[in-house]
Amino acid sequence: MWVTKSYNDKFQQEYKIERKLHEVKGERHTLELFTSKAFGEIALLEEGMLLQKMLCVQSEFLAHLLACSHRAPKSVLIAGSFNLEIAFEFLRHQDLCVDFLQFDLKVLESLVSFFPHYKEVMESPRFTLIPQQSKEFLRQNTQENRVSYDIVLLLDSAQQAQDYQPLLEEKGILMIKSPQILLETLEVKRLLESLGDFRVKMPCFAPLSLLQDCYIFASKIYHPTADIQLQRADMLEGLQYYHANLHLSAFVLPKSVKNMLFGVAKN
Repeated sequence: MWVTKSYNDKFQQEYKIERKLHEVKGERHTLELFTSKAFGEIALLEEGMLLQKMLCVQSEFLAHLLACSHRAPKSVLIAGSFNLEIAFEFLRHQDLCVDFLQFDLKVLESLVSFFPHYKEVMESPRFTLIPQQSKEFLRQNTQENRVSYDIVLLLDSAQQAQDYQPLLEEKGILMIKSPQILLETLEVKRLLESLGDFRVKMPCFAPLSLLQDCYIFASKIYHPTADIQLQRADMLEGLQYYHANLHLSAFVLPKSVKNMLFGVAKN
């Protein structure tokens, strides 16, 4: 049997599976869990596919690229994801507190054996699970001005990035999920145009990612390559994927893409 991930009507990838383990329907999301020789377990969600043996790619890339682009991050919001391994990687940075916005607890709890650091993350004093829907959370925190973050990571493409911008600190960084940069360059351009007044707006990708992970880095102050905190990046231990040179290479785009995004991307 095969499970398929489609990027558009021209490109898809298939992953061989042995069997379907189970299916869980939460309040909004549906989780399908498969087993595979190549990737361990495969979790299929609306937000995308997660490969158990390749979790380090998305998790290390997002957490350390963002944390090492900010001079002194203290607070992070992760919204629109079930991937607790991203939170685990953020927690490697001392004094960094992580809020995880996810209301569909039935689905999240079904992944307890899928994520190797599930229990460790949940028990961390610097981790807070916020079981609210996005609209409720945003309404409370934008109207009452109760919270702000150095880093906001938004992985639900159905959510509007503009809604999360008021939650950023003055030197904050926003990272959002992007369409595939090579296949959907015009969509990436429209997404860049829709973002507000950021000093830096740069598409990036996780090099050699099997899932074609693409994102947009938007920052009020910091530049992801000029301001990379090399000492912090080089001191990280026990990683499988991220390192400083990979961080820098994530923003290197083909000439044709650079030309198409000229004047819209800010670097």
